[in-house]
Amino acid sequence: MSIYKEIQRTEEIKKRILAQGYLSEKDSGAKNDEKKCKIETRITCRVIRGKLRYYIDQKYVSQKKNQNLLKKAALAEYHKKILPVIEKLIVCLKNAIALENELTDVYNQMHVGKRVLFEPDIIPVSKLKEEFENETYEGLDFDENDHTEYYTNRGERVRSKSEKIIADELDRWGIPYKYESPLLLNVDGRPKVFYPDFTVMNITTGEIKYLEHLGMMDNQYYINNALGKLDVFERNGLLIGRDVLLLHESSRQPLNTRIILDYINEFLL
Repeated sequence: MSIYKEIQRTEEIKKRILAQGYLSEKDSGAKNDEKKCKIETRITCRVIRGKLRYYIDQKYVSQKKNQNLLKKAALAEYHKKILPVIEKLIVCLKNAIALENELTDVYNQMHVGKRVLFEPDIIPVSKLKEEFENETYEGLDFDENDHTEYYTNRGERVRSKSEKIIADELDRWGIPYKYESPLLLNVDGRPKVFYPDFTVMNITTGEIKYLEHLGMMDNQYYINNALGKLDVFERNGLLIGRDVLLLHESSRQPLNTRIILDYINEFLL
């Protein structure tokens, strides 16, 4: 998970806590003795003869009859303690991004005459993206008997309507991709070229991932071939769900376009 995603996730947790109404925004930044919980009830717990006992203002209350009140009070206490930690985490993550940007700025701010003399230890994502998009490659040819013609918004010919949809969504979100770009892998000790449907780049981290569209999941012969290909990926250290992303469909279950956006948001932005 990128730092940007972690910040987003952490800020969403904070919003959910505040939305429940047990705490106010000031609770996350105030000193402990200044925090005011909207639910003023304070509970204490004791274990007596192996059973939990709850007390409000030192008076015993039945858990069964006061379940909702006890839950809200306990949750408010938890939220009051965790909010300052969440705030610190957000600040640390943002500082990490600032430091990461400084690392790349060191190279970018050098004179061009010096930059051409060496490759930096930390390559800016912008440079990785530029190299990725400018790299030429030779993809798979189309069979002369294949008369289907599907073209992406970028004018590339693909093999199915679903692959056009995938390519156009990647393009719409600014995700750099290559269609059926060759990938050299090891199979039983020998090099073999594979052609993943899409080679894509995370625009935040510059990480390369492979997006496969499994389009005939009700065809057993196709399934066997697909599983064999996925097995080769894994044997070469390309793990499913981390390096290799899978979209699938069958004649009864068409491609879910919303899932494409979920994958883009989770792994490529």
